[in-house]
Amino acid sequence: MTTIARTRTQFISMMVVLAIAAAACSGSDEGTDSTTDNSAGSTQSTEATESESSETTEGTSAPNTSAGSGSATLVVGDQTYEFDNYYCLQGGANTGNDRVSFSSGAFGEVDGVRVQLDASIQDTAEGDAMSGEGTIQSVTLNDIEDFANPSVAWDATTGFVQAPTWVIEYDGSKVTANGTFDDSRTDDAIEEIPGTLEAICGA
Repeated sequence: MTTIARTRTQFISMMVVLAIAAAACSGSDEGTDSTTDNSAGSTQSTEATESESSETTEGTSAPNTSAGSGSATLVVGDQTYEFDNYYCLQGGANTGNDRVSFSSGAFGEVDGVRVQLDASIQDTAEGDAMSGEGTIQSVTLNDIEDFANPSVAWDATTGFVQAPTWVIEYDGSKVTANGTFDDSRTDDAIEEIPGTLEAICGA
């Protein structure tokens, strides 16, 4: 595997961890009310308490998965992937990392395997820049059950060596990107398969 490919793989792994952490932080807010209500209502029945516990667990699994949440369609070559729980976070204060000016994505399944879609922008100058030199733009779809032998591992990343050749566009509610993807499961030369992302952020 080339040095660039290894660097890209390390970056992808980092972004997956960041996105999962961001998802956990966003989701924990959703579960707070249920936990608080349960503590205040000590006279509630066992059934009600168990119900609240279940709601809290579901709320922390991923952000914006309730009715009216976002959606996304990723097309890579002749493959189409759809998600119904897309979330968006802008600015280091919200992403939890000063180098990540934008983080968005969704969780879902492909052929029964849990996967994560991620579209992120890293600003190496830690200035929350969304485009231009010094930013790294990436759209990835990864198997999050088996990192060693993933069932799917699409990666479109630009900006490592020079200014990005394409950018993720975000207008506050919609995310779009047009890039070229590589199948990270192979060690062959980097492929350039055209792909597009169209997403609407959750409310």
